[in-house]
Amino acid sequence: MKAVIVTGSREANALARVLPKAVCVDGSDLTAFSGASTVIDASHPCERETHDAVQAVCARDNIPLLRLRRPEWSAVAGDRWVQVDSAQAARRALDQTAKRVFLCLSASDRAAFRGDEARWYLVRSRKDDRAREGLAQFDLTTQSGPYTAQSETALMRAHGIDTLITRNAGGAGAYPKIAAANALGLPVILLNRPCVTCPTASSVEEATAWLAAL
Repeated sequence: MKAVIVTGSREANALARVLPKAVCVDGSDLTAFSGASTVIDASHPCERETHDAVQAVCARDNIPLLRLRRPEWSAVAGDRWVQVDSAQAARRALDQTAKRVFLCLSASDRAAFRGDEARWYLVRSRKDDRAREGLAQFDLTTQSGPYTAQSETALMRAHGIDTLITRNAGGAGAYPKIAAANALGLPVILLNRPCVTCPTASSVEEATAWLAAL
């Protein structure tokens, strides 16, 4: 059996340790699926384009496909969430009083906020590349984790943030910014995860059980 793991998440790394003979790909090289007997897409839980491409290849070649993604976040007392299905909808959901926005989205999703001259954005990005953003008013924060609720609260206070926009990534690593927004009483515009039509698993254990059942 040739199992292929599409990487891009902590779960993908954990699954690769459990399945050392599996082939790991980043989703951009779909030729690696040749001869695959199964594919487990463990890319980022909110990744849409990669999953759509993987699903198309698996459907074409009749390869069993599983989507592995950790459980999403659920609102707790104090959360002020507006849940939307796209970056374009997130921009439309911005309140007129929102003036300083913490933007924690992928580069492709951030493009939806270009041309907005009414607001200033703090952009979280892994790359210190101001030229590619195309936003009217913004600054970058490239600081990597681990994050804490305290550090995220301090960051938002320092920049006068009044709104957070992010994806429902789930997991503990990215949650501190949600906790910080809650502590500061800030609204959060939360992008829902894209729907999938293939079988899903929420843990490495569920994924290996799926493989064993094939």
